[in-house]
Amino acid sequence: MPTLLLIGIGAGLVSALLFASASTGTVLGVLVLFFLSPLPVAIAGLGWGWMAAALAAASGSLLVAVLGTGRATLFYGLALGLPTAAMSYLVLLNRPVPNAAGTPGGSLEWYPIGHLLSWAALWAGCLATAGLLATASDVEGLRTALRSNFERFLASGGAVPGSEGGGLDENQLAVFVDLMVATFAGAVATLWMGIATFNLWVAGQVTRISNQLQRPWPDLSSIELPRRLPIVFAVAVAATFLPDLLGLIASGFASAILFAYMLVGLAIVHQLTRGMASRPLVLAAVYASLLFLSPFSNLLLALAGIAEPFSPLRRQPAPPGPPPGPLPNQ
Repeated sequence: MPTLLLIGIGAGLVSALLFASASTGTVLGVLVLFFLSPLPVAIAGLGWGWMAAALAAASGSLLVAVLGTGRATLFYGLALGLPTAAMSYLVLLNRPVPNAAGTPGGSLEWYPIGHLLSWAALWAGCLATAGLLATASDVEGLRTALRSNFERFLASGGAVPGSEGGGLDENQLAVFVDLMVATFAGAVATLWMGIATFNLWVAGQVTRISNQLQRPWPDLSSIELPRRLPIVFAVAVAATFLPDLLGLIASGFASAILFAYMLVGLAIVHQLTRGMASRPLVLAAVYASLLFLSPFSNLLLALAGIAEPFSPLRRQPAPPGPPPGPLPNQ
């Protein structure tokens, strides 16, 4: 217990310091420190159990409250600390597999990673909704807030790529602000999904290499999302046509689910290229397209994930691996 307590508190303090350092406003702070701030919590959770992650989230929130404001504390807790601890819990959630006699056997069934992704997508949609409502109570208020922030960005010396001298005329500014309004919730949800899944994967790799991972490494190329998620996705897409904030809120949920299907598309590529001599080249091209051809490449991968049940590229079931070890001591 003392070790778990020290790990949890220490991870939370490191996470909070990364989060606080990101508020310096530098490019390094925004793109690196903030992006990696949930990582210590995730490492504590996957390596020492969800209780360590919960302690890390609590201690991190406490330090942010001391160093920052109540708004920053709420943001850290709801967007970084709490969801990371919850995902750590789901990753390690398991149940005994009954043997032929119907009694619990010696192997374990672990919570499906695809189900975890679906919960993460729903949380991302909720966070996007909260961010939207915290910014404005209607579309006009959101447009005014985003325009004001963007004008401050331009006044501070910021530039828009492709514009002469980095400036915009009134018509261009109006079009750009309308684009920001339309994509606000979707961008928030997608960004959070990227941060959450990347940090969870890195934490898994770190704890796996250090032999501290509290579960067998899952076959990520066989990820499958819940069968009912396409219905939820279809409803979210249809709801994006609703007026005012309702349509924008729906776009946050639709974008987060689309990100989950993009990960399924990557899983399809990984499995279908197994055994191919050109696999490294193909995977490098796919990941490069995610960086340089976004959002078109992301959409194509997501469509591949959505269409898999009707596609000739459907994955084959993974062969059964060795039975996992006994229940970890959490």
